[in-house]
Amino acid sequence: GVCLVYLNDYSKAEECFKKALSVQKTEHSYSQLGKMHILRGDTDGALAIYKKAVENFPENSELLSVLGLLYLQMGDTQRAFEHLGNAMTYDPQNTKAIMGAGSIIQDHGDYDVALTKYRVAASVTPESHALWNNIGMCFFGKKKYVAAISCLKRAHYLSPFEWRTCYNLGLAHLTMHQYASAFHFISAAI
Repeated sequence: GVCLVYLNDYSKAEECFKKALSVQKTEHSYSQLGKMHILRGDTDGALAIYKKAVENFPENSELLSVLGLLYLQMGDTQRAFEHLGNAMTYDPQNTKAIMGAGSIIQDHGDYDVALTKYRVAASVTPESHALWNNIGMCFFGKKKYVAAISCLKRAHYLSPFEWRTCYNLGLAHLTMHQYASAFHFISAAI
C-alpha cells in the first residue's frame, strides 16, 4: 500500500490498506490509510478513517492528535480541543497536540495559557518555526512587541520563506512604527 501511494496509485493503495485492515487491525495501517486520504485532499474520508482508528486504539496519542488536527482544519474547535486534550493525556510531550491545543487557546485570547503549552513544545522541538511564530504572536497579543519581534525573528531565521512569519513580522514592526522594516517583511510575505 505504501509503495502504491508513492506511485500515486491511490485506488490500489486503498484496496491494499483495507485488505490489511481486514486481516488485522493495526495502528500503522489506519495511519497510512488516513495519510493517503489526506494526500488526496479527501478530508472527510481521512476523518472517517481516523475516527475508526481511535475507536479501535483509544490510547494512541498520534491518532488522537491527527484526528484533533483534522477537526481543527474543518473548523470544529470543540471536538478538536477534546481530541488534542486526550492526546496530551496519553503523551504530554506530543508536539502536534500541544501546538494544536495552544493554537485554539491562543485564538480565544488566553495568551498566558497558550505560552505555557508552547513552553512544553519548545523543550521538545526548539527548532520549529511554527512554534516560534505562535509564541511571537502570543506576545504580540499581550502587547509585548519587542518580545514578539524577537520570537518572530527566530521563526524567520528557522524558515525564511514562510510568508506567515514575514507577514506577522511586518505587523509587529508596523505597530512599533518601524515602517521600513514593516515594508520589507510585508513585501516579502507577498
